[in-house]
Amino acid sequence: MVNKINDRDLKKVIDIIIENFKENEAKINDMNVFPVPDGDTGTNMLLTLNSIREELSKINDFSVKSVLEKASFGALMGARGNSGVILSQILKGFFDIIIKYDSVSIEVIREALKSSRNLAYDSVQDPTEGTMLTAIKDICEFVYDSTSDTDKIELTELLDKIILETEKSVERTTFLLPVLKKAGVVDAGAQGILDILVGTKKALTEIGSINKKLERSLIKVGESASSGPNSSGGKSGNKSKGNNPGDGSMMNLPDEESDNLKKVKRNYEIKYTYCTEFILKGSGINIERLRERIESFGDSALVVGNENLVKIHVHTNHPHKVLRRALHEGTLHGIQINNMEDQRTEAAGKEETTSEKPEERRTLIAIVNGEGLEGVFKSIGVDIIVSGGQSMNPSTYDIVKAINSTEASEVIIFPNNKNIILTANQAKKIVRKKSIYVISTRSIPAGISAVLRYNPDAGMEENISNMEEAANKTKDGEVTRAVRDANLMVGEIKRGEYIGLSNGKVRIISDNVVDAAVDLIRDISDSTEEVITFYTGKDNKPEDIESIKKKIKKYFPRLDIEVHKGEQPLYPYIFSIE
Repeated sequence: MVNKINDRDLKKVIDIIIENFKENEAKINDMNVFPVPDGDTGTNMLLTLNSIREELSKINDFSVKSVLEKASFGALMGARGNSGVILSQILKGFFDIIIKYDSVSIEVIREALKSSRNLAYDSVQDPTEGTMLTAIKDICEFVYDSTSDTDKIELTELLDKIILETEKSVERTTFLLPVLKKAGVVDAGAQGILDILVGTKKALTEIGSINKKLERSLIKVGESASSGPNSSGGKSGNKSKGNNPGDGSMMNLPDEESDNLKKVKRNYEIKYTYCTEFILKGSGINIERLRERIESFGDSALVVGNENLVKIHVHTNHPHKVLRRALHEGTLHGIQINNMEDQRTEAAGKEETTSEKPEERRTLIAIVNGEGLEGVFKSIGVDIIVSGGQSMNPSTYDIVKAINSTEASEVIIFPNNKNIILTANQAKKIVRKKSIYVISTRSIPAGISAVLRYNPDAGMEENISNMEEAANKTKDGEVTRAVRDANLMVGEIKRGEYIGLSNGKVRIISDNVVDAAVDLIRDISDSTEEVITFYTGKDNKPEDIESIKKKIKKYFPRLDIEVHKGEQPLYPYIFSIE
């Protein structure tokens, strides 16, 4: 394998892959079975690829190792939605193996694909076949089977075979998931993997780097490479709620956009006064050793880069010690030291106070989309709001920034959307020196119920149990408009029709928003509830909610009705029934 990559060729490769994917983005989005205005698969995967391009645009060292490390990091931090997170793990698994060796052989490719498959499956608590997970598994098994008796193979031939097998795998997804079979479509994520492979071949052909011959053992490969495609090479499951400091996927976050931290809503006492940032240039820098030392000087330590260039950010009371330690490794550039007490006082528009507040023990973070809903979560005790939700899935980076903006040693995250839970769990793995807990809240009402069960005086184990129980017991509904035609178990849906969802399933179809809301309530209520709470969206009309209230009173005269302005986009009504 070549040790250096021409920067022009690298730019051309990533541009071709992304442009090819962009051409297929709408097609992939249209494959999504559920016609809800959520973060679509194609868009989330494209945003993840764009994050790779953005990260690669910052590098000056075009060694293969540096490029693959940056690409892996960009995918990890830019991952959005379930599809983006799984894609980031597929890429990380593959690149982690490739950069270990001086040359690429058949055995290395086999080991790298097995690593991709293991990390992808480990990233999902309950893996489902008939998805992009199946595609990477099928690719791994195919390469093991087709190269078991092969001593040499052209790279172009192997890639062609992989693409052909992936096409077959994508077609098979239709029959592995009943909902795909009913809708008559293939899995969108699996199709995305195929389009990335096709784009990769186009790119390698364009720069003339595909006509290479792979031999079985250009180098010695460890036992894991020959232990078969189905042997376990990774962790099993992600069932722990807290951080695992020994997780191999743990990385530190670069503070490339430190000014954006100001946009994250937060409430914390400053423990370390000086925000210290700079670039370190040197030769043979030991990043892990440097990171450990920098972390000992304060908090929110972010140390990333390579052996020649490192970006450092830390909150500390002793910036001179940080700079002195870094000088042992090389030269300092772009030094910025800011007094965070001054910044906070200026931003608040009031004089600095000398009163001390007790150190925060825990911080609650919620992912919310809508000014009114933000106010609701703040009013019940949430400390930090990360903007995001339906159609606006935050990246891993967005959530990590929020976590690092608090001094609390324990952080509880409420994703409030089924497509953000995986991203939150990925952020949990990245942050060091904090215990992170993700509550599996799949909707806004579930998140509110969970937060209300939080007891700051109780232990974490008790709180987690109570909050998970509250989230799981929440009976809620959402009303929105279909963004595409669909054929589901509930019937045929036309684009623009109103649909009512509960527990992630479409239960009502209507051409009228009032009827959709009322019919959904009648469908999920068992007539024993006492209160229904509405959160009205930006698209809500005052006369519509009045009509809904009158009709509900007709069917459920003893049901109390509460209405709050949520201001969420795309969803005129979100409600809970208790």
